[in-house]
Amino acid sequence: MIDRELLAQAVAEVRAIPGPRERLDEANRLDSALASARADVAKIRRDTVNSIRNPATGYGKIAQMLGLSKARVQQIAREPGQPVLAAYAIRDENGQWHGEPDLLPPGRYREAPSFIAFTPADENLPLAGQVLTVRYGEVAEEGKVSYYTVQIRRDDSGPLNLRMSYPVQDALFGPPYLGSSERQRWEAARDQRRRRREPARSDPAGQ
Repeated sequence: MIDRELLAQAVAEVRAIPGPRERLDEANRLDSALASARADVAKIRRDTVNSIRNPATGYGKIAQMLGLSKARVQQIAREPGQPVLAAYAIRDENGQWHGEPDLLPPGRYREAPSFIAFTPADENLPLAGQVLTVRYGEVAEEGKVSYYTVQIRRDDSGPLNLRMSYPVQDALFGPPYLGSSERQRWEAARDQRRRRREPARSDPAGQ
């Protein structure tokens, strides 16, 4: 059963963020997570209708069973699920993978460096300043791929923009659910980087 209170709490926590920039960033991440959930729900609907259909049970009969129109059942059954070329994992300069590095088997993915170092507005993000190794391939778009992009360096040294999966987006900008264990770990890494950078922001002459 869906816990609507958790969703309402996430929305309330985003609304309560004092800084407008941080509030907008969290709202965008929550929106991406909701878009992912909507795509997953669409797949559940489609798979459910198609699992019922057989030579003896057509769309008309399924429509009667579900209390829907035949046209609506046909629409659900034919909702597209197109793959997209996307970045689904990144490796940082310490050799640690983020995202879903095992999503595709060998032979179905490629790797390339990011075109430039990751330079977010918030320089305290855990992966900021790093040239990342990007693993990419054909990923099922449903619930997997964001409209945020990462730019890689192709073999000819030219740039190529790739959409990134939600797990990669979360690794770069933080998981969307405030208070979750994943978010807490990410925030701890951000705080650690901030503390490491504080001496560098002090008087460079040591005066």
